[in-house]
Amino acid sequence: MKKAAIAILLVLLLTGCWDRLPLKTLHIVDIAGIDQDKENGDIVLNYVVTKLKNVGQGSGEPSPKITVLKGHSLVEAVEQGQYTEQGPFFGMHTGIYFISKSFASDDPVQELTFILKAPYTASNSPVVIINGNMSKLLKSKIGTNKEFTRGLSDFVLSIEKNGIAPEVTLMKLILSRKEPLEDMALPLLKPSNSSMELDGALLFRQGTYTGKELDKDQVQMLMLMLEKYSGNKRYTGNMSRKDEDKKSDYGFSVKKLNSKIITHPESGELPKVSIGVRMRIYVFKFGESVQPFKPEYVNRMEKELGKHLEEDAAATIKTLQKANCDVLGIGQQLKAYHPNIWKSMNWRKDFPEMSIEPNFDVQILNSEE
Repeated sequence: MKKAAIAILLVLLLTGCWDRLPLKTLHIVDIAGIDQDKENGDIVLNYVVTKLKNVGQGSGEPSPKITVLKGHSLVEAVEQGQYTEQGPFFGMHTGIYFISKSFASDDPVQELTFILKAPYTASNSPVVIINGNMSKLLKSKIGTNKEFTRGLSDFVLSIEKNGIAPEVTLMKLILSRKEPLEDMALPLLKPSNSSMELDGALLFRQGTYTGKELDKDQVQMLMLMLEKYSGNKRYTGNMSRKDEDKKSDYGFSVKKLNSKIITHPESGELPKVSIGVRMRIYVFKFGESVQPFKPEYVNRMEKELGKHLEEDAAATIKTLQKANCDVLGIGQQLKAYHPNIWKSMNWRKDFPEMSIEPNFDVQILNSEE
């Protein structure tokens, strides 16, 4: 009996925690929007915190609130949060780090690095970029759509999950500074009606913006070459055809995709690289033709579509080389599987000059036998 009483007493005494935080005083950040004041260079931090009003059983009305904090650095701006009536703020569940193009262009990693060691912060959340004034954008979107925060979070997760855009977390961006071969493309969003849409991607080399970017179609091509796709994703576009004066629309979904980087050594010269992409697709539109997908017609479609995709892929690769940004991971492949070739190269000098050729092998599955 005495042992039981002691055990109960210990449970009561040990349930507390020295750094515990009352739930009622917590302000969990949904979006951390980071911008840079163009006039004085100060950092502008926009915290979006959503709470529920009119809470009932299993329901409630979302009520997002924006708090704007400023400082000469991001650390200083974060610190201001403890002096406001809306604070303190805790980012352990931060859904998205929303950074402006101006902030991303001015050594963002230097400002962001402290987050890896800061308490109550989330470093494994995705990072996306917008072009424009962060405060005005958030105020406008949230003012007209109370579900904006949730919708934006769902949208960002969906484009990454479905292979529409690269997935880049805050931790990955910060750690890339010390990784010589860790280049990346950060998704760029733009306003669209009451929400946002993908507008392309900014190219980063070791955590630094290269000044170059991919458009939306090039991002799609990049994801195909990276073997990132989803069966739910539909690919559409238009292309020139030999038998038609105007461009023809096409549309397909991918059933199976394989991509492989192949290195061809060249004596006394830089190695040549080919990127082989094998696609098994279902076509739902191809030009204005209404004829059935007979084998001879399908064979011609496969060759024309493959050539068109190769041209788009070559243009995308050219942009990557101009930016000296190896998002495709060619350098990593060379270092791992061709160490002798790698040792003979000056990677950052040689990458923009290399011959990199895409080869697309397209097979249409819904042909009529």
